[in-house]
Amino acid sequence: MEFDNTKHSLNFEEMDSYHRDFIEIYNSLEYDTSEAYKNVMIKILEQTKLHFCHEEELMSKHKYPRIKEHSDEHKKVLYEMEYFINGSNTIVGRKILKSYFLEGLPSWFDTHLVSMDSDLSSFLKEKINS
Repeated sequence: MEFDNTKHSLNFEEMDSYHRDFIEIYNSLEYDTSEAYKNVMIKILEQTKLHFCHEEELMSKHKYPRIKEHSDEHKKVLYEMEYFINGSNTIVGRKILKSYFLEGLPSWFDTHLVSMDSDLSSFLKEKINS
Protein backbone atom coordinates (compact mmCIF):
# COMPACT_ATOMS: atom_id res chain seq x y z
CA MET A 1 0.00 0.00 0.00
CA GLU A 2 1.32 3.44 -0.92
CA PHE A 3 0.20 6.93 0.00
CA ASP A 4 -1.23 8.23 -3.24
CA ASN A 5 -1.64 12.01 -3.10
CA THR A 6 -4.43 11.90 -5.66
CA LYS A 7 -6.42 9.31 -3.75
CA HIS A 8 -5.34 9.75 -0.12
CA SER A 9 -4.43 13.39 0.42
CA LEU A 10 -7.13 15.42 2.13
CA ASN A 11 -5.01 18.58 2.09
CA PHE A 12 -5.42 18.70 5.84
CA GLU A 13 -2.02 17.93 7.33
CA GLU A 14 -3.24 16.85 10.76
CA MET A 15 -5.16 14.01 9.15
CA ASP A 16 -2.80 13.32 6.24
CA SER A 17 0.06 12.79 8.67
CA TYR A 18 -1.83 10.04 10.52
CA HIS A 19 -2.75 8.42 7.22
CA ARG A 20 0.87 8.41 6.04
CA ASP A 21 1.88 6.88 9.40
CA PHE A 22 -0.78 4.18 8.97
CA ILE A 23 0.62 3.24 5.55
CA GLU A 24 4.19 3.32 6.83
CA ILE A 25 3.32 0.92 9.64
CA TYR A 26 1.33 -1.28 7.24
CA ASN A 27 4.34 -1.46 4.92
CA SER A 28 6.71 -2.32 7.77
CA LEU A 29 5.76 -5.99 7.41
CA GLU A 30 9.07 -7.72 6.72
CA TYR A 31 8.20 -11.40 6.77
CA ASP A 32 5.26 -13.48 5.58
CA THR A 33 4.71 -15.11 8.96
CA SER A 34 1.69 -15.23 11.24
CA GLU A 35 3.63 -13.53 14.03
CA ALA A 36 4.76 -10.72 11.71
CA TYR A 37 1.17 -10.02 10.59
CA LYS A 38 -0.02 -10.00 14.19
CA ASN A 39 2.78 -7.68 15.36
CA VAL A 40 2.14 -5.17 12.57
CA MET A 41 -1.61 -5.32 13.22
CA ILE A 42 -0.98 -4.52 16.88
CA LYS A 43 1.11 -1.48 15.85
CA ILE A 44 -1.62 -0.39 13.42
CA LEU A 45 -4.22 -0.77 16.15
CA GLU A 46 -2.21 1.38 18.57
CA GLN A 47 -1.60 4.09 15.95
CA THR A 48 -5.23 3.99 14.83
CA LYS A 49 -6.49 4.47 18.39
CA LEU A 50 -4.36 7.64 18.67
CA HIS A 51 -5.50 8.82 15.26
CA PHE A 52 -9.18 8.28 16.05
CA CYS A 53 -8.85 9.95 19.45
CA HIS A 54 -7.38 13.02 17.76
CA GLU A 55 -10.06 13.06 15.07
CA GLU A 56 -12.82 12.73 17.64
CA GLU A 57 -11.38 15.63 19.63
CA LEU A 58 -11.43 17.75 16.47
CA MET A 59 -14.99 16.67 15.67
CA SER A 60 -16.15 17.53 19.15
CA LYS A 61 -14.27 20.83 19.34
CA HIS A 62 -15.68 22.03 16.01
CA LYS A 63 -19.15 20.52 16.50
CA TYR A 64 -18.99 18.25 13.49
CA PRO A 65 -22.63 17.35 12.68
CA ARG A 66 -21.87 13.75 11.67
CA ILE A 67 -19.79 12.93 14.74
CA LYS A 68 -21.95 9.95 15.77
CA GLU A 69 -21.70 8.19 12.40
CA HIS A 70 -17.98 8.85 12.15
CA SER A 71 -17.28 7.77 15.73
CA ASP A 72 -19.38 4.63 15.26
CA GLU A 73 -17.25 3.74 12.23
CA HIS A 74 -14.14 4.20 14.36
CA LYS A 75 -15.53 1.86 17.02
CA LYS A 76 -16.42 -0.72 14.38
CA VAL A 77 -12.97 -0.87 12.79
CA LEU A 78 -11.19 -0.90 16.18
CA TYR A 79 -13.42 -3.80 17.22
CA GLU A 80 -12.59 -5.65 13.99
CA MET A 81 -8.85 -5.15 14.46
CA GLU A 82 -8.99 -6.36 18.07
CA TYR A 83 -11.21 -9.28 17.09
CA PHE A 84 -8.80 -10.52 14.40
CA ILE A 85 -5.73 -9.97 16.58
CA ASN A 86 -7.31 -11.80 19.53
CA GLY A 87 -8.51 -14.62 17.28
CA SER A 88 -5.08 -15.24 15.78
CA ASN A 89 -4.17 -17.95 18.28
CA THR A 90 -5.41 -20.74 16.00
CA ILE A 91 -4.38 -21.76 12.49
CA VAL A 92 -7.71 -20.58 11.07
CA GLY A 93 -7.51 -17.35 13.09
CA ARG A 94 -4.04 -16.61 11.73
CA LYS A 95 -5.27 -17.15 8.16
CA ILE A 96 -8.21 -14.84 8.76
CA LEU A 97 -5.93 -12.17 10.27
CA LYS A 98 -3.65 -12.36 7.22
CA SER A 99 -6.63 -12.07 4.87
CA TYR A 100 -8.00 -9.07 6.81
CA PHE A 101 -4.56 -7.47 6.74
CA LEU A 102 -4.07 -7.98 2.99
CA GLU A 103 -7.61 -7.36 1.77
CA GLY A 104 -9.93 -5.93 4.39
CA LEU A 105 -7.70 -3.27 5.90
CA PRO A 106 -6.57 -1.61 2.63
CA SER A 107 -10.14 -1.63 1.33
CA TRP A 108 -11.48 -0.09 4.55
CA PHE A 109 -8.67 2.50 4.57
CA ASP A 110 -9.43 3.70 1.03
CA THR A 111 -13.18 3.76 1.57
CA HIS A 112 -12.94 5.55 4.93
CA LEU A 113 -10.66 8.22 3.47
CA VAL A 114 -12.77 9.01 0.42
CA SER A 115 -16.03 9.05 2.34
CA MET A 116 -15.90 9.89 6.02
CA ASP A 117 -12.48 11.53 6.33
CA SER A 118 -12.96 13.52 3.14
CA ASP A 119 -16.20 14.92 4.49
CA LEU A 120 -14.64 15.65 7.88
CA SER A 121 -11.58 17.39 6.43
CA SER A 122 -13.76 19.59 4.20
CA PHE A 123 -15.86 20.56 7.21
CA LEU A 124 -12.81 21.29 9.36
CA LYS A 125 -11.05 23.34 6.69
CA GLU A 126 -14.16 25.45 6.29
CA LYS A 127 -14.55 25.91 10.07
CA ILE A 128 -10.89 26.70 10.70
CA ASN A 129 -10.52 29.07 7.75
CA SER A 130 -13.69 31.05 8.44
